Amino acid sequence: MRKRTPPESRRGGSLRGVDTALAVAVFSLCVGASVGGSGPSRSGASVPGVAATHRSPLPGRSATPTAITRGEPGNEVLAGPLDWGDPAIVHDDTAFYLYSTQPLPWVNVAVEVGGSGGTWGPVQDALPTLPSWAQSGETWSPEAHQFDGRWVLYFAAQIRGTDPAVHCIGDAVAAGPTGPFLPAAVPLVCQRALGGSIDPRVYVSPSGSPYLVWKSDNNSDPSRYGPPVIWSQRLTGDGLRLLGAPTSIFTADRAWQQTLIEAPDMVTVGGRTWLFYSAGGGFWAADYAIGVARCAGPLGPCADVRDTPLLASNAQGQGPGESSVFSQGDHYWLVYNPSCSVQGSTARPMAIAPLEFGSGSPVVGTDRST
Repeated sequence: MRKRTPPESRRGGSLRGVDTALAVAVFSLCVGASVGGSGPSRSGASVPGVAATHRSPLPGRSATPTAITRGEPGNEVLAGPLDWGDPAIVHDDTAFYLYSTQPLPWVNVAVEVGGSGGTWGPVQDALPTLPSWAQSGETWSPEAHQFDGRWVLYFAAQIRGTDPAVHCIGDAVAAGPTGPFLPAAVPLVCQRALGGSIDPRVYVSPSGSPYLVWKSDNNSDPSRYGPPVIWSQRLTGDGLRLLGAPTSIFTADRAWQQTLIEAPDMVTVGGRTWLFYSAGGGFWAADYAIGVARCAGPLGPCADVRDTPLLASNAQGQGPGESSVFSQGDHYWLVYNPSCSVQGSTARPMAIAPLEFGSGSPVVGTDRST
């Protein structure tokens, strides 16, 4: 979910009707917060039209902080003045590609390219033309995946003319990861009877079969649609169609989740399949956090392996969430948003932390050296 807007102006029934003064007070908690950890260096080119951003090296063996701890689990890679919601990172042999939810209002799907020099390039629009069904200014949680030499972009967008807003999942194709992507004429997933569909992510099984994992947006009106659900469904080999029927794989069942779950991402490591997700009071809240569940397979079922979050508020920021997972060689990384930056900005930064997979459940930010 996405954009950094006052709670009463966006979906999410738990804060519907909250007045502007309270919304401003919630966001002001980020400003001037006293938190530990050192901030990233200021370097690299500035994003066109805004002030320079904070930047630090891309993740990897040679760029990993040498003293990562659970109190300071990772690196704040991008912070203010833009809002880097719902970050997802993919890479090919030449570069990293960062997708995020509309840090600039005139950009439908933001993508930045990062090279070996450790800086991110300017924001580009990977989807300059929206499909006719989509309302401009409400495109969330994008991610691209390569299928047989062609790239497919998945995103959530508001159905034009819906009030209250309903989001559905679209797809688009391009020859390369930065686009321009050409969208399909109709949504790929649209569970209007459940409040909509958002937060698409691609999972590829060890056998090479692709799946789409997403969330039904029930909490847009929980009194009508009930609690949100995480779903999974097999994709065709080209990533453009769904096979069979969607399967419900996970719902909230822990007190800290507060009946809200979203931002799913799935990965298999060492023969075990894990579902990472966000839950709690909402992406603007200090009690927002990242959880992890173990899954029997890509179609679930998935069950929590602990009663507490995998990553909660810490010295590097309140309310971490909106996470996704990517790998680089035999290293796995969690990319996510704290609700506000250690730099004192109300815009959500992007942070990256290492994931360790042992005999138990995954651990974030363990001590390690490069």
